[in-house]
Amino acid sequence: QRYVYKYMGWTYPRTMHWGRVQIHEFGKLSTSAIKKAIAEGTYTGWDDPRLPTIRAIKRRGILPEALRKFMLDLGLGETDISLSLDTLYAENRKIIDPIANRYFFVWDPVELEIEGAEPKIAKAPIHPTRGGLREIPAGTKILITRNDADSLKEGERLRLKDLYNIEVTGISPLRVKFIGTDMDLVKKDKARIIHWVPLDGLIVRVLSPDGEYTGIGERGMEKELDKVVQFERFGFVRIDSVRGDEVVAYFTHK
Repeated sequence: QRYVYKYMGWTYPRTMHWGRVQIHEFGKLSTSAIKKAIAEGTYTGWDDPRLPTIRAIKRRGILPEALRKFMLDLGLGETDISLSLDTLYAENRKIIDPIANRYFFVWDPVELEIEGAEPKIAKAPIHPTRGGLREIPAGTKILITRNDADSLKEGERLRLKDLYNIEVTGISPLRVKFIGTDMDLVKKDKARIIHWVPLDGLIVRVLSPDGEYTGIGERGMEKELDKVVQFERFGFVRIDSVRGDEVVAYFTHK
């Protein structure tokens, strides 16, 4: 280029060079490769949650303030660099954790009937520090995740979060019974706490870079359209769409 400018008698402009940024979680993806993959149907668009584009991470619930801080801290240099999105997630978590409401979401649900239990309205914190309660109706049958169900052991005592305590009385088939509400089971006996949802919850799909999670979520989250909330024991998500009893959310990060 300098030769052409010199030959033509032009003043050579001031130029700046900077290295490329490669994101660990996405490997070597170029704009042209992404465009080709979208055209071929591999991705749904530039905001597909599996992509490292600005539109994609915005749709997942990464806030502009977090991205700005992340890029300013990164700075510009002539050397190519490779980095993880964990730093960006950490910046975003600082912003959303104090404001994101909490909800239960059970992916890959398993039905659980609790012997001796009576219908009850559980009262769970909307947020651990801001105060306020959300009400979750619990019948004698509830749903828990398959991971939790598969990990239960006969004779184990545990607590259903913000509800009551149960004891596993059988494994095949899985059977449990109500054993009270005393929190000492957790404080003194160090019992596990697992989350749950009622049978008549919302149908929820969570789209993430790793795939799709389908399950049941508690009612109330349908009012959080376009907001980031936390699914307890799962992670932060942005509520992308609500159609009747069906909710689609985009996974933000843990």
